[in-house]
Amino acid sequence: MSASPPATQQMVADPLVDAAVRHCDAFLGSPSVAFYPGKVEEFDQVYETSFFGRGDWTSRSGRIPITTGDKHAPPALFVTINVPRYDEFTFSVTTPDGAVVARTSPLGAPGAPVVPPARPGVWVEWGGKHHGHIDHDFASKMALAPCCSVTTKNSFGPTEAVSLRDNTLSPVYVLVCFGLMTVFFAPLFIIPAACCAPRSFDVVNRATGAKLNRNHRKGDYCDDGSKKINLEGLNQEQRRLTLLAYIYDYAMEFSKRPQRNDAGGGGGM
Repeated sequence: MSASPPATQQMVADPLVDAAVRHCDAFLGSPSVAFYPGKVEEFDQVYETSFFGRGDWTSRSGRIPITTGDKHAPPALFVTINVPRYDEFTFSVTTPDGAVVARTSPLGAPGAPVVPPARPGVWVEWGGKHHGHIDHDFASKMALAPCCSVTTKNSFGPTEAVSLRDNTLSPVYVLVCFGLMTVFFAPLFIIPAACCAPRSFDVVNRATGAKLNRNHRKGDYCDDGSKKINLEGLNQEQRRLTLLAYIYDYAMEFSKRPQRNDAGGGGGM
């Protein structure tokens, strides 16, 4: 078990927080950044125990680096996710020295509403101030199978809102749909799709539905454990919201109850 990372600093309006926000915004000014769930450092794991030995984890935390995408580059930011129980989580975004840039807001935080978001989701602070919230819905449908829904992550800020959606015409979805339609030849399509078919995700303007950019990802067995986040064409607030949507997506997967033969929960986008 890894040692816990240094405790993050309390989020208050001070020069350290302001400097951390400037550092983060300068980093997010890059055309793209890379989120590395494949390098998650887990700590504070608590496991079920029984007469037969140790079972699945029941609570845990994880720390994930974010870099420029160069595998040799040091992390510019870290995301720490705390899971007190299945399907519940909090997260924070910090600089390497532990200064907090953003975090999920407890109820009653300065400027935050005193009630939960209308849909399942979390309030978020940025730079010590209430920033907005993130949630998800199932309004989007698969292009080739309109009866099937896909999850959309929605990230709301002070003046902007973006949604992160699967491109359901990307190769992985097309192969799965053909496999389901052919039935007898399904393994010929679905197994390659699950292993190597690339996926893509669209960042769209939540208010207008206009596509802002597209993110590509290699197949699960062909990537290096990183998730490249394309930030081209986005303004500063949209860049922040896009990063938060990706973090929220991974936090949902990280907090899921482990499946059989999967000690780590899901993998997210």
